Amino acid sequence: MMDALADQLSSPETPEVKQHYDRLLSLGITDPEVRELMATVLAFYLSHRLREDDYTYDDYLAELSKLPEIDWQDDDDADHNERS
Repeated sequence: MMDALADQLSSPETPEVKQHYDRLLSLGITDPEVRELMATVLAFYLSHRLREDDYTYDDYLAELSKLPEIDWQDDDDADHNERS
């Protein structure tokens, strides 16, 4: 997942991903933490795509915009979704 995220961060085809990365760094979150958060959301996106769910790249970007909190759309326990 980290390699896929690194590819997105350097690709001219996914500039929004780099913008979210920069935004999270500007909040004072460390690079490893930012990468872990973003890789988690990327894994969530890819799992939806593999299941052929109606989950688009725009949905992925919307989830990135919510970071540093993670909103698990299929998770019933919302209390464990916020970053500590």
